Amino acid sequence: MKKFLLLGVVSFLLSTSVFARDTNSMRSSTELVTVGDSEESLLQKMGKPKPRYFVYQDGNFSCAATEYKYDIDMQTYTVWVCRGEIFKIDVINK
Repeated sequence: MKKFLLLGVVSFLLSTSVFARDTNSMRSSTELVTVGDSEESLLQKMGKPKPRYFVYQDGNFSCAATEYKYDIDMQTYTVWVCRGEIFKIDVINK
């Protein structure tokens, strides 16, 4: 029984390192982008990858959002923009 419990704890710890986590900023070699920056600033600093468009809904709030993905070092950053402003940045370790 203790082996199963230990195995469960180890698998949980390993799986949490793979999931995305929220962050307030991302940095390339020279540029810093933070939550609250404009979409124009993001594209100027980081370049324009192929965007994905979708409707973001959170309770009573909804908007037409744009998602950009950037691979920096060994991480993938997903930046969500709504109404011309960055509102969320997720990061996943590769």
